Amino acid sequence: MTEPFFKAQLPMPPSVNHYWAKSVKRAKGKQYVHVRLSDRAKKFRSDVVAQVADIAQRHGSIRTQNGRIRAVVTLHGATKQSYDVDNFMKGIGDALTHSLVYKDDKQIDELFIKRGEVTKGGQATIELYEIVDNTVWNSVMDFIRGVKR
Repeated sequence: MTEPFFKAQLPMPPSVNHYWAKSVKRAKGKQYVHVRLSDRAKKFRSDVVAQVADIAQRHGSIRTQNGRIRAVVTLHGATKQSYDVDNFMKGIGDALTHSLVYKDDKQIDELFIKRGEVTKGGQATIELYEIVDNTVWNSVMDFIRGVKR
């Protein structure tokens, strides 16, 4: 595997369960649900934007990635409490898009998430790689095609 084009240790993102805040609004006698980013999600995004700007300042500018991406994420919870590792990618993906590391999290074709060691305060280690060829993906697709026959 090649070197990552971006690598960082970010704060632990809010779970998707705490990413959105909802409130009921009333207008002209009707009720509707207003959905917005939660305060925790806003703080996480702001912290990541500042951290990426700091990384860019220390290591030279970060070129926004336009191609396909492989993301390797290691989540280090703050406690031994169990959690669903897949519930944390929304915040990470959106924050890195907002930080201009890549144009859109839709560019991520391959995503590997793993649980790491408990770390005080929690953190997420992110490694992003440009997908130059899809050898692994093509092998997976060949296998799937073989199973379907």
